[in-house]
Amino acid sequence: MKKLKNIKIAFIDIDGTLSNSKKEVTKETIESIKYATKHGMYVVLCSGRTNSYVCEISKKIHASSFVISCNGAETYNYETNQNVFDNKIAIDDINTIWKYCQTNNIGCILNTQDQRYCNEAIYDNYSNKILLKGIQSFNIDTYQIVTGQKNYDKMSQLEKFIGENNNLKITNASSAYIEKIQNGNHYFFDITNKNVNKGIAIKQLLEYLKLGKENAIGFGDHINDHDLFESVGFKIAMANANPKLKEQADFITLSNDENGVAHFLNNFIDYN
Repeated sequence: MKKLKNIKIAFIDIDGTLSNSKKEVTKETIESIKYATKHGMYVVLCSGRTNSYVCEISKKIHASSFVISCNGAETYNYETNQNVFDNKIAIDDINTIWKYCQTNNIGCILNTQDQRYCNEAIYDNYSNKILLKGIQSFNIDTYQIVTGQKNYDKMSQLEKFIGENNNLKITNASSAYIEKIQNGNHYFFDITNKNVNKGIAIKQLLEYLKLGKENAIGFGDHINDHDLFESVGFKIAMANANPKLKEQADFITLSNDENGVAHFLNNFIDYN
């Protein structure tokens, strides 16, 4: 493949893409990102994780100060400490999901900009989450709700319940749930407002930076990266990616355990 020219920005998913199976970003990958940013490319992490987590990783790997978190619900610049775009969940919708989860013993996590707040069903003493006994007085901006349970049928009923809500949707679900694997897995849903996805956030950021789709590449591995792919000019799937996502890709790079992101940035971008 010929090297791509006039690429100004790269959007990179974290889990299964940037990080390897040990949840590590290798030195080789970090060096490739440092080289890209040194030559004027924006490297934007684009993840379903919380804003604070994505910012932490972005700083460690010397990526750009713009990050997209919570599956596109929040686009943040940590240099200016400002949200470029955001899409908060209404308190009534938070209450609805929280009460359903409490009633059915389903784990519920509220992802805010800096913290994660959870109910008893998913809390433990070693957790990095703050336990909430109730949310009567909860008024912190929330961008995503994460729900989890080991009982497949309970999660299936929750999926139907969310489908009846006019404002919310499941933006991402665990692979085990999607593939209907019922063997004691911990299933999870990421829930956001209906008009949220990675692709919308990317389009907004491209417009903000005065860049075109043709200037953008995107790396992904999971089915929730479908919208990411739709909003960039060149789509790169990892070798370990979901087969349906691979069908969308313009290029299949090496796996996340083989420094697939670094392989592409080092060999297929014309930085001149």
